[in-house]
Amino acid sequence: MIDFAINIEPLYPGMDICEKIARVGAAGIHAVEFWSWDDRDLAQIKNTCREHGVKVRAFSATKSYSLCDGEHSKEYLDWIRQSVGAAKELDCDTLILFPNHFTPEGCSDFRNKYSHEAMIANITHNLTCMVPMLEENKITVLLEPLCSVGSDAGMSVTDTSVGADIVRAVNSRHVKLLCDVFHMQMMHGNLLQNITENLDIVPYIHIADAPDRHEPGTGEINFDFLFRKIKESDFDGTVCFEYFPEGDTEAGFAAVRKCCEI
Repeated sequence: MIDFAINIEPLYPGMDICEKIARVGAAGIHAVEFWSWDDRDLAQIKNTCREHGVKVRAFSATKSYSLCDGEHSKEYLDWIRQSVGAAKELDCDTLILFPNHFTPEGCSDFRNKYSHEAMIANITHNLTCMVPMLEENKITVLLEPLCSVGSDAGMSVTDTSVGADIVRAVNSRHVKLLCDVFHMQMMHGNLLQNITENLDIVPYIHIADAPDRHEPGTGEINFDFLFRKIKESDFDGTVCFEYFPEGDTEAGFAAVRKCCEI
């Protein structure tokens, strides 16, 4: 059975996160995702979720250190340990990890420090090192390949197949792959095949249209076809809508509901 969620970070610009949770709960969406956690009141988020019947499905555990940077592995793993603690406080069992962390200027760029092969090795090493911690706490991390466009040109993992190779090399049920169809479309397309060929390691899919990252139906991706085929496959996980509304936030919920009903 497919579980649906929405990333509240880009929704209702300027609104407090707890009010966002209340709004999406009132709209009939009962699982949410967000980005940073350490600048938020976790107790307040937990209470708001409980009040409105909303679950924190996942959040980002990437901040000041990068998976692809071998020099700061200790600091990275310490940060993941803190993020695991935050997840448990929120009754959440899933963390999302980016290959590179982000700065105000774009993604961190290690191309002058490491070869591409070395960055892949560093990611594999760091994920492998955190497995005992994940097993002990029953937490799953999702590696999310991202696009390398513009100021994000230094992103180290941009291809679904490379992300899949890393996850299979780590070989842990607590380390899985996240397929984000916006990033996939920007980098290589062939969405359905890349998802269905990796169903054994993909429990989570991000949804936004391309090229502008708005709600489904505003760009070039055929979501009628994609959702129908995903539902016909053996996918049994979470589909999370992570898009920037083209206009009014709540007007965009019609596109979300349509996809859920396909």
